[in-house]
Amino acid sequence: MKNIYAFYGRGDIGKTSTIKEVYNLLIKKFGKEIIIETNTNILSVKGDIRVTVKIKGKLIGIESQGDPDSRLKASLDIFVKMDCDIILCATRTRGSTVDFVKELEPEYKIEWIKKYDFGNGFEQKNKEQAEEILTKIIQ
Repeated sequence: MKNIYAFYGRGDIGKTSTIKEVYNLLIKKFGKEIIIETNTNILSVKGDIRVTVKIKGKLIGIESQGDPDSRLKASLDIFVKMDCDIILCATRTRGSTVDFVKELEPEYKIEWIKKYDFGNGFEQKNKEQAEEILTKIIQ
């Protein structure tokens, strides 16, 4: 079964940070085992990322942009054409970004992950959520 893990929530609550942390954890854990799969990758230290990687035979598409009028739809189209086994993305709570993800059912099973504003515990909670997703991705 193909899966989508979609972080959702209002703007500026850490969806991008958590998704980038998942990617960083993948790099730390698998290092040289990771194969970058496309030339459409956009990796940024400060901004959003779009990347597709292959780990242990699983193709994973990662897109951190989930704002309305962002490249989310284009990235999802790329990931589907590449036949990604797993997609990790961000959306808002409703509207077009949510609709783009829902369009991929039933080919993909969607797991919606609510992002909360954790205030002062923001960075630690992002790391904890990233570790939970990493565990799901690599099982």
